[in-house]
Amino acid sequence: MIKHIFTDMDKTLLNDKGQINPKTVDYLRKIDLPLTLVTARAPKEMQFAIDDLRLKGEQIAFNGGLIFLPRKDGNEVISSNPLQAESARQVIEKIQDKYEGVSVSWYTKDEWYAQQEDDGTRYETSITNIKPTLKKYNEIDYTEPIYKIMIVGTNMENFDKVVEIIKAMDLEGVSANHSNFNYFEITNKVAVKSFGIEYIKQRDSLEKEELLAFGDGENDLKMFEIVGTSVAMGNANDKVKSVATYTTLSNEEDGIVHGMKYVVNDLL
Repeated sequence: MIKHIFTDMDKTLLNDKGQINPKTVDYLRKIDLPLTLVTARAPKEMQFAIDDLRLKGEQIAFNGGLIFLPRKDGNEVISSNPLQAESARQVIEKIQDKYEGVSVSWYTKDEWYAQQEDDGTRYETSITNIKPTLKKYNEIDYTEPIYKIMIVGTNMENFDKVVEIIKAMDLEGVSANHSNFNYFEITNKVAVKSFGIEYIKQRDSLEKEELLAFGDGENDLKMFEIVGTSVAMGNANDKVKSVATYTTLSNEEDGIVHGMKYVVNDLL
C-alpha cells in the first residue's frame, strides 16, 4: 500500500513550459496521500508548485541539499548540506567564462547568481520565470553557503568538455550529475535525491514498499533505488526507463495522472 509519493519537477511534474497541467493539479489536490517535491531546483523556484498543489509537508530542494518546511513567513530549514566552500571555489574558477556556449551560475539558499545573462540563464528563466542576480566572479563571498553550481550547455561540444573537466577534478564531498541532456549540476555529495526521501522514510517509519516516485532524469536514479515503486515518464531516457518499475505517459500528457490511475492504482 502506497503511503507517500515523491516526484521530480522538471520534465516530470512540469510540462515543457515549466508549468503543471491543470488536469494534474486537479488530480493531485484530490489524492489523500502526502506528496513531496524532490528536485534540483531552489526553494523559490518550487514555490509556485507548492502553492498550486497546496502542499504542507517537507519539500526537498537542491537534490537533497536542503530539506525545508514551507511557511508563510519564510521556509523552516530541516536539513542543510551546501557545497564545501573550497570545492565551490575550485569549480567556478576552473570553468568561469572559458568556454563559449557554456553557462555557469550558482545558488545560495535564497538567491540565484550569475556573472551575466546568457543563452543558458535566459533558457532557465524561460522555465522558472526567475532572473539571476548578477554578480562578478571576483565578488563571490564563499562564506555564504552555495548549494548548487549549475552548468547549462548551448554549445554541446564545449559543454561535454566542461563536464569531463569537472568529473576529472574528482573533488572530495561533491556530487555531479546530469539533470537533463544539457544540464550538469554540482552539489554536496550528500545532496542526492535518496537523502531527502530517507529522512521522511525514517521519520514516518515507512517501508520501502510504501514509497512511490516519479522521475525522468539521471539524477532521479538514486530516488528510484530507495522506493518500492518507481515510475519513469514517457519522455525519460532509456536508462531511466530500464530501471523503473513502470513507464507512464510523458510530462506533456499528464503522465503522473496516468501512472497513478492505470499503473499503480492497485497499490493504493
